[in-house]
Amino acid sequence: MAEKTEKPTAKKLRDAAKKGQTFKARDIVALVVIATGALAAPALVDLTRIAAEFARIASSGAQPDPGAYAFAWAKLFLRIAAPFVLLCAAAGALPSLVQSRFTLAVESIRFDLTALDPVKGMKRLFSWRSVKDAAKALLYVAVFAVTVRVFADLCHHDLFGLFRARAALLGHMWIVLTIRLVLLFLLCALPVLIVDAAVEYYLYHRELKMDKHEVKQEYKESEGNHEIKSKRREIHQELLSEEIKANVEQSDFIVANPTHIAIGIYVNPDIVPIPFVSVRETNARALAVIRHAEACGVTVVRNVALARSIYRNSPRRYSFVNQDDVDGVMRVLIWLKEVEAANRGGPPPGMAPETPPAPQARDRNA
Repeated sequence: MAEKTEKPTAKKLRDAAKKGQTFKARDIVALVVIATGALAAPALVDLTRIAAEFARIASSGAQPDPGAYAFAWAKLFLRIAAPFVLLCAAAGALPSLVQSRFTLAVESIRFDLTALDPVKGMKRLFSWRSVKDAAKALLYVAVFAVTVRVFADLCHHDLFGLFRARAALLGHMWIVLTIRLVLLFLLCALPVLIVDAAVEYYLYHRELKMDKHEVKQEYKESEGNHEIKSKRREIHQELLSEEIKANVEQSDFIVANPTHIAIGIYVNPDIVPIPFVSVRETNARALAVIRHAEACGVTVVRNVALARSIYRNSPRRYSFVNQDDVDGVMRVLIWLKEVEAANRGGPPPGMAPETPPAPQARDRNA
C-alpha cells in the first residue's frame, strides 16, 4: 500500500466535510459557550424574581394549590432559563459552523452499522487522538488546581466576607464570585486550548492525507486528461462568430497589441476615405482573431501603441477611426501598399515611414 504523503486536496476536504469529517476543536466551542454563559448570567438570570416569588407565597399565609404552584414555578423557570439557554446554544452553534465552513454533513445522517465494529473501536481507543485527550485531561486537572489557588489568593477577602453579608446580597455575591472563577479558569486554560486546537488540526489533516496515485486519479476525474483539456480550451478560445470571421477576412490589416488587443481596419476610398474599425476584440478572442487573420492571409501588424490608442479612442466596432489615430493608420496603409507593389515586381518602393510598424507583418499576397 502506497504511503500517504500528499496533503488533502480541496475536493477531498469537501467530500470529507459532507461525511461529517471536519476540523472540530470542541474545547474552543466549550470555551465560547462557558464565557458567554458567565457573562450573560447576571443580566439574564434574575434572582430577585425568585426571591420575590418566595416572599409572596410566605406572606400570603394560605396553602397554595399544588397544580397552580407547580405551574407558576415552571413558567417562571422558563422565563428566566429560556433566553439564557438560547443564547448559549447560539454561541455554541456559531463557532461549530465556522469550523465546518458552514457545510452540512448530509451523508453522515444515515444508519451505519460499521460504527458498531469493535475493531474500529479498539483502533480509536489506541489512536493518537486518545493519547492527546488523555494528556489534555491531565493538563486540565493541573489548570484547575492552579485556578483554585490563584482564585483563593485574589478573592479570599470576598469569600470570608460571605459569612457577614446580608441575606439580600448573598445571591449577587455568589454570582460575581462564580463568574470570576469561571473566567479565571478559562484564562488559565487558554494555552491548553490553543495547543489542543493545533494538534487536532494536525491530526485532522493527517487522517485525510492522500498518496500520489489518489491525487492523480482525482485530478483526472475532476479535470480530465490534461492534453485533451488544453486542446479543447484552445479550440474554444478560437471560436469566433461567422460575422467576425468575415470581418477579419475583409479587413485591410489587423493591428495587434500583440496578444491582448486585435483591431481590424477596413478602408474603401470609393465610399469613405476614412479608415473603419471592422473588428475589435481582446484577450482570448484577440488571439483567435490574429490566428484566423494569419490563416486567411490578412496582414497582422504588431504595433502596441497604435493598437492601444485605437482601442481607447474607438470604443465600438463599426465606427470610424478617431482623428487622433488616422495618421498612424494611414502610415501603415501606405507601408502595406509599398510592400504589395514590391512583391508584384513593380517599381521599387518609396521611402518607408519614419516609424514603420513592427517587421513581423505578413502580406496577404506573400
